[in-house]
Amino acid sequence: MKLPADTAPDPQQEDIVLCADVLAGNSRSFAVLAEKYRKRIFSLGYGFFRNPDDAEDFLQDVLVKMYVSLASFRGESRFSTWLMRVAYNTAINSKKRKREYTSLAEDFDVIDTANNPEQECLLRSSRDAIREAVAELPERYRVCVDLFFFYDMPYADISEVTGQPVNTIKSHVFRAKKMLRERLDEGV
Repeated sequence: MKLPADTAPDPQQEDIVLCADVLAGNSRSFAVLAEKYRKRIFSLGYGFFRNPDDAEDFLQDVLVKMYVSLASFRGESRFSTWLMRVAYNTAINSKKRKREYTSLAEDFDVIDTANNPEQECLLRSSRDAIREAVAELPERYRVCVDLFFFYDMPYADISEVTGQPVNTIKSHVFRAKKMLRERLDEGV
């Protein structure tokens, strides 16, 4: 399936075309999809497992599941949302087996533009305080905060990924922000 040359496809339409090509047996289209979402899936895996080797294994597992389950993608949501749900469910199922989860906030870095050692120390302390505060959130809040802030996912997409209602997601993010504010204010 080809799009007219004068029309630049939007990412969602491009994904649908690639999916159709993969289902038609085009392995190059699968490679394009895999490369397009590789970093996002790896990052989610790294957030769960905090180990690059485990995150790479997770990535490969998700890509295999994507290939095997691609026919079940009905196009009712964006492909990226469907794929993140597959990845999220894979991570959650793996987590249930291992009973280990670490927030993506572990990888949160504050970029320092100044070379002032005092400012570097303050930024490092701030980053550590944020990591600690996010890590102490209840898991249901921590996952929503990770997806909302670190992946820039809208509430509706988080709802599709987690299977929770949109209002519940909004409530979790709101409560998490309140808890983070209180926790960080205690340290001041």
